[in-house]
Order: sequence, then structure tokens, then C-alpha cells
Amino acid sequence: MDADLLRADLAALYPQFGLRVAHAGTVLVAPTDEELLELAEVVAEPGGVVAPGREGELLGWPDVTGEPAARRFLEWAWRLREAPAPARWRAPFAVLDGGRALGLAVLAHELDDPAGTARTSSWLARGDQGRGLGRRVRLMLLEVAFAHLGMARAVTGAAEGNAASRRVSRRCGYRETQRVTGSDGVVEVHAAVTPAAWRRRRLPDVDVEGVEAFLAAISS
Repeated sequence: MDADLLRADLAALYPQFGLRVAHAGTVLVAPTDEELLELAEVVAEPGGVVAPGREGELLGWPDVTGEPAARRFLEWAWRLREAPAPARWRAPFAVLDGGRALGLAVLAHELDDPAGTARTSSWLARGDQGRGLGRRVRLMLLEVAFAHLGMARAVTGAAEGNAASRRVSRRCGYRETQRVTGSDGVVEVHAAVTPAAWRRRRLPDVDVEGVEAFLAAISS
């Protein structure tokens, strides 16, 4: 079945599958299993996302490669597929550029988050990093969060050593809020951005589709 037709069918049950965000040739859509398998191959490849030996720079990233890493990624991604509700919702997006799935982005609100708060996270294949795509994807997520869902704040986190991710956050208007040391000794830097700070960096002509049904599902 055509991927877009499959997404349309799934959107009747899970409104996040109807979301589509596009800007300058980059498209964010809910990932089908075919696209998740493409991304699992990237995750499984040594150095596919992060340079070998630097896995700790991506919080929660598997310290294995090959099939174990692919299975762990797929199981995590499948758990994001749940009916959205006001108390908790997750909207995963495959990052498509030039027709290829080359990363994953997630916009979410968890049970312990204050009202009006959205979480943002994303990763890209290592070969596609360093050309401004990470910033574009983050600003596309914020377009949905602020301009369409009415969020009051967006938050993110990155390991202290993940300079690239933290640089993207700063360029998108995030400001550091706190640092937390995990049980593994990795320092996680938390940051937040407001609509006012985002608006000064807003991308022009971002096309967003399918918001109405999703917004209805997450509104109390």
C-alpha cells in the first residue's frame, strides 16, 4: 500500500498519522513501518548516527550496534503509537528529505509535564548532519507546537557533551534551565523556549496539515 494512503487510514484511529509538516523540501510525517525499518538500518550501522565511542552524547542511545540496536529502536518507536489524550500525547515524525527517511523527530507531552508544555527531540543520520537540517527540523516542530497547538513552552534535553544538539537549541531560541546528573554520571542539560523567542527565528512558509483532528484529541 502507498505510504500516504496507509497514513490516511491510520489517521482515522490515531490522529497523529494525519500530521504533515513541510518546508523547503523537508517533510515531517508519521513514520510507517517501512520508514522505521529504513531508520533502524541507520541506527544499527556503527557510526550511523553518532561517532563510535561517543554514544553517551545521545541520551538513552544504545551502546550496541547491529540487530540488537535495530530491535531496540523499533520497539521504542512502536511504543510511541498510542491514542493521543490531553494528559499524554506523542507525535513521532520521520524526517524525509529528497525522498529518503534520514531521521526521527518527536513532539510530545508527558503525564508529568505542566499544562501547555511540549517536549521536542530529534536525531539525524550522521551523513546528513552539519548542513542546517537539524535546526530546520526543530523549528518545524516548534511551528506545530506554538502556531497550531497553542503550547506555551517547549523543552528539550541533551547530554552536556552533545555540543551539536545544544548549539541547535540555542539557535532556535532555547535557554538552559537546569542540569541533572543521571545515575550513569552523564550530565543532562535541560533547555526551554517560549513562543516569543521562537517567533524571532520562525521559518517562513512552513506548511502544516492535519492539525484539526489531532488538536481535538488532545484538548480537554
